[in-house]
Amino acid sequence: MATMTGEGFLIRNARLVTPRGVEEGDCLVREGRIAALGRFDPPRGVPALDAEGRYLAPAFLDLHVHGGGGADFSDGDPDGARAVVEFHRRHGTGSLLAAIVPAPPDRMRKAMAAALNVPGVVGIHLEGPFLNPARCGALDPAWFLPPSRAAFRELASGFEGEVKVVTLAPELPGALELVAEVRRIGAVPALGHSSAGYGEAVEGFRQGVGHVVHLGNAMTGLGHRDPGAVGAALLSPASLELVLDGVHVHPAFARLVIEFLRGRGELRRLCLVSDATAAGMPEGTYGLGGREVRLRGEEARLPDGTLAGSCLTLDRAVGNALRFAGLSLPQAVALASANPARVLGLEGVGTLAVGAKAPFVLLGPDLQVEALLPGGGSPLDHPAHPGKIGP
Repeated sequence: MATMTGEGFLIRNARLVTPRGVEEGDCLVREGRIAALGRFDPPRGVPALDAEGRYLAPAFLDLHVHGGGGADFSDGDPDGARAVVEFHRRHGTGSLLAAIVPAPPDRMRKAMAAALNVPGVVGIHLEGPFLNPARCGALDPAWFLPPSRAAFRELASGFEGEVKVVTLAPELPGALELVAEVRRIGAVPALGHSSAGYGEAVEGFRQGVGHVVHLGNAMTGLGHRDPGAVGAALLSPASLELVLDGVHVHPAFARLVIEFLRGRGELRRLCLVSDATAAGMPEGTYGLGGREVRLRGEEARLPDGTLAGSCLTLDRAVGNALRFAGLSLPQAVALASANPARVLGLEGVGTLAVGAKAPFVLLGPDLQVEALLPGGGSPLDHPAHPGKIGP
């Protein structure tokens, strides 16, 4: 059986999910990048996969992952970090940010170090500790800190190039100075776990907040007399996360957000994230940064009923974008690939175009993930795929 290597392989007879739409054709990958798309004679000696009409799309990029497969990045266990990445790879996520929750600084630093040793982790999302206790959600407010340049420098020391997103509450004293410090190291300051009203949120965006964590959750909502942080976020230039599991936000809310952005020609600002904690696990009790999380059905909650992340994976989120808002497949895929890549400033990632970087995901007719290509030197990285591989 031929091997799909990073040096070169061909995917034939695919439905290519490109920025222009879905097109039938072939995809030639050489040295980890797309060398050609369309219809062409297969190069001699290049391993080939017959996709048999399946969809080929860019692999997903998740900006907000806590755990999955029974493991949690915040535990600081290298084996657990690998288990999280491997679980999400099986659902089409080729790269992700490891989301670290508030804890003692030495524990947070240990968790960052463990996650960054795992291929597929492209950076750290610090979800705190500079958050508002009034909007703590499932995070432990005992470990929240007042916004401080010095505290952030100590926490991020040695990881300055790896911290990509920092969630903070812009209404807190010292937060806007912290925004400047986060931007100084090249990371993206994000609004989240915040009680900021509309005006405070607007000022945060004006001062450099560039991203919004799980829009609608752990923040002031959209009211007709007080547009809140949600209203400010929608009218800002910031990128926006949406946890599209049908639990974190109502499908109608998701549709309103998507229709609003689509009408303004700004769908590129929206990023689907999993905010995954107990994803892929049977009902039971699990952990998130030392807190007890109870999984019942499709909902992960603290014992008091507070949502504690999700059971979502990005393949399901893309399917929900189609169902909830009637997006086209290329539009829905972009929310989980090109858009988050743009937040991180990654070039040639998250799209199906000549010059774009691997990995890519092969999807069945019901959008189930059948392969992540290339897959660590093996012909396919998902046992469900029945395709034929040969020279």
